[in-house]
Amino acid sequence: MSRVNIENGRLIITMQGARSVFALKSEISVPLSNVTAVTTGFKWKDALRLLDKVVGTDAIGFYYGGQFWQEGRRVFYDLKKREDALVISLKDGDFDTLVIGVDNPDESLAMIEQATN
Repeated sequence: MSRVNIENGRLIITMQGARSVFALKSEISVPLSNVTAVTTGFKWKDALRLLDKVVGTDAIGFYYGGQFWQEGRRVFYDLKKREDALVISLKDGDFDTLVIGVDNPDESLAMIEQATN
């Protein structure tokens, strides 16, 4: 799972353990001003519309980690099939969307919404 933190006006996503190897990233840091939306309730079937892996791991049906092109957007995944996901839409950065598995997506959502308002 990923860990979500906010420090000095930045949203910091840290991939835990071996997941940083599979996703080929240990951390993503973006300015909070680049966050345009945050949602929960991601459905695994939405991940099945992956068009092209750029770098990372795509253990189809089990785990997606790394950068993918999906419907013309740059999407970073760190998500196992049965995890609860947080979906973060971004502007002006390396990714258009982050889809990450987190322990408590509602808590992470509230933290990000509070920091961006």
